[in-house]
Amino acid sequence: MSLSIKPYIIFMLALASTGCAEKAPEKVEPTNGELVFMGTCRVCHAQGTNGAPIYGNKKMWGKRITQGVPTLIEHAKQGYGLMPAKGGNTELSDQDIADAVRYMVAAVQD
Repeated sequence: MSLSIKPYIIFMLALASTGCAEKAPEKVEPTNGELVFMGTCRVCHAQGTNGAPIYGNKKMWGKRITQGVPTLIEHAKQGYGLMPAKGGNTELSDQDIADAVRYMVAAVQD
């Protein structure tokens, strides 16, 4: 064995013995807001159907956010413009709606 390979082998053995195995990423559970968005809200908010502000589009959400989150939650609960109350899913609780609105707003805030 040549002298130039020996330090490399020693380094590799030392590295292997230190437990440098890559750890699996932690599983992140979706929030309630994300689940509600994925199950109901994204039907319109993913593509801007009937003028719905697209999820993650800062320009489309800008003037709405200035109204304040409580107003946006009320609009989502009661219906607003072409959006039916609770996005048409009457099974959702008021908390579900609030969580979904906060989830969508968080996507466009810095």
